[in-house]
Amino acid sequence: MQVETVPVLWHYLSKALVGLALTGLGGLIVWPFKKAKKEWASLRDAVTSTQAELVLQRTNCLKTLSDQGEEQVKLLGKVSDTLDGLRLDTQAQTGFLQGMSMAPIRRRSKKL
Repeated sequence: MQVETVPVLWHYLSKALVGLALTGLGGLIVWPFKKAKKEWASLRDAVTSTQAELVLQRTNCLKTLSDQGEEQVKLLGKVSDTLDGLRLDTQAQTGFLQGMSMAPIRRRSKKL
């Protein structure tokens, strides 16, 4: 009985071995594609996180510029007021100097 079962089992065993070999060969063929897919996903995640960081930095920069813009408007107003005062002072000084230069020169007459 044992002699008759070996050839019957050999048929199933050979099918199983061929199936395992084909599965292993298929796994070897598919392995580089799986590896490349994982690498592609990690690169895509890195690009997405970099883009999110850049958007955050841009938002922070624009907010800072906006806040600084309000301060700059205030400072420019102060500078404008100061320059207006300086312009009026300079105008008065220029008028005074022009008045002095136009004044007639008085010469002393000699008394005899």
